[in-house]
Amino acid sequence: MDILFAMQDAKFVQVNGKLFLNQYTCDPENTLTADDIVLEVAAEDGELELTFDQVRDADEISRGSYRLRSGDIVSFLNPPTIH
Repeated sequence: MDILFAMQDAKFVQVNGKLFLNQYTCDPENTLTADDIVLEVAAEDGELELTFDQVRDADEISRGSYRLRSGDIVSFLNPPTIH
């Protein structure tokens, strides 16, 4: 599932325009059940967890950005690399 691989390398996650720090992502190679937590993110004012069921049928709307069934937009971001 593309969204599970996209979240692996993300340092930041944007959900409906709000920026979070990526705290945990599941191993996409594991067998997952609907209730398994696949993503945990945190911001100054709270945390957010997404389950496998919530991301299962996500539509990729652009590279690294997905629309969940709920209508929420989730984007996986990385800071630029400076050499």
